[in-house]
Amino acid sequence: MKFRENEYTTMFVENGILHFYYKEVDVIDLNVAKICVSERLEFSENNEYPCLVDSAKTHNITKEARDYFAKEGNELITANAILVRSSVFKMIVNFFIQINKPAKPTKMFTNKDQALLWLEQFKN
Repeated sequence: MKFRENEYTTMFVENGILHFYYKEVDVIDLNVAKICVSERLEFSENNEYPCLVDSAKTHNITKEARDYFAKEGNELITANAILVRSSVFKMIVNFFIQINKPAKPTKMFTNKDQALLWLEQFKN
């Protein structure tokens, strides 16, 4: 199984789905967002994947980072299922989906199995 880890994330591909787990990050700012996307693009080797994003350990994200993730940050992604656990981050992700309008289908989940099931339709 392909696997990669850096200061901010752990990622791997399983069953044709990219799993992207954030580590304990207080604030994802534009710099962190660009590093995460750059690492993901290098890791994916020009292959498109549906992506499970686990944000359970993330506490906040800046507007600039949200804007970046919504557009440039969706390169080589067919869809995003964002796992959330805190009610504060649920509000942030809802705001991201409704206001930033990600370039690819994006949906919020509290259940990993449901998120993976939804992502199945976006596999190549």
